[in-house]
Amino acid sequence: MKVSAVPRTCRVSLRRPRGLGRLACGWAALLCLGAGVQAGELPRFREHVIAADLKVGYQLLAIDLTGDGRKDVVAVDEQGTELAWYEYPTWQRHVLATGVPRPLNVDGWDIDGDGCPELVLAYQFDSRPEQSVGNVTLLTHGPDVRQPWTAREIDRVPTAHRVRWIDPEGTGAKVLLVGPMVGTRYPPQEGDAVPVYLYRPDTWKREVITTVPRGVLHAIHPANWDAGPRQQLVTACYAGLHRLDFRDGQWVATHLAAGDPRSWPQCGSSEVRLGQLGAQRFLAAIEPWHGNQVVAYRWETGKWQRAVLDDQMDNGHALAVGDLDGDGCDEIVCGFRGQGYQLSVYRATDACGTQWQKTVLDDGGIAAVDCVVTEMTGDERLDIVCIGASTGNIKLYENLGK
Repeated sequence: MKVSAVPRTCRVSLRRPRGLGRLACGWAALLCLGAGVQAGELPRFREHVIAADLKVGYQLLAIDLTGDGRKDVVAVDEQGTELAWYEYPTWQRHVLATGVPRPLNVDGWDIDGDGCPELVLAYQFDSRPEQSVGNVTLLTHGPDVRQPWTAREIDRVPTAHRVRWIDPEGTGAKVLLVGPMVGTRYPPQEGDAVPVYLYRPDTWKREVITTVPRGVLHAIHPANWDAGPRQQLVTACYAGLHRLDFRDGQWVATHLAAGDPRSWPQCGSSEVRLGQLGAQRFLAAIEPWHGNQVVAYRWETGKWQRAVLDDQMDNGHALAVGDLDGDGCDEIVCGFRGQGYQLSVYRATDACGTQWQKTVLDDGGIAAVDCVVTEMTGDERLDIVCIGASTGNIKLYENLGK
């Protein structure tokens, strides 16, 4: 694997229309015989500092709160007591909620169809269930989204760690998922189960959809596995990676991969994202929990084949995928928050995803703990937005294209 640093003015290969890129990469995948293909250069990126005064950043959400068609940024500062958002394009800070100590995760969806999403926040987190309140709270805007929102508690889930909206039936009616970090104790013992809970917006009644995850459940990732309207759930825990499908009125779990093969507790997976190389799926993961490895899985000979792309991270945490160069194949964005923190992009150099090239995007400028790949500036290119832990910052890496 070739490793190189990316200068602020690096050039980019010619951007193709997104549909043609997928088609071209798909045909290449069909013809793939494992031979290497010369990788094109990544786009140029321009850094914008959205905020630099967080205590300890943890998670962000890129979502349109004002109805102008551009995404704003909601930021979770885990050592703060407020939930704030930053308005595009000036990045003016607005406070959504106060009195929410140790906030950890937020997600949004327009429940009532008024064009502005509601948000669900998990706060008062602690890794030990007996010390964790785990408030799960619905935040609803008033006439002016820039004023504080109204809070309504949905539930209390000790170690509530992830909240995600998902459309498991493909009807457009999403439900809320809440994933606690552990089950009944921390540190967990080998085999300890972790539940995933579901809430329907009409009743907000807790339902258990699975107890398959084991040890520490770190990621619950909604994904369009078959590129259709239904979303599936991909999870990452000490037992590795699972996919959960809602079929015939029940959730069915499929074990995808064991993750890091070492013994408990240095095993399994920490984060996971579903990506595409043309028509082929791949899974990107960080392994093991808060681990040192960037991993790519590709389907071959009836199983998900594991390949370690990088093993030099310290406390890996931020993971995202997206087609940054418009060639129809997704890149992996990954960052770590430990000593020597870096944010890097991994690009497949062949259509099969057997070889990857690493490019360091930000060396020492952000202890990335969460990243999102999404279009932010209105030019149809995918940008990168990341939040830093010890660096206390939020950065937009604007994709300048060619």
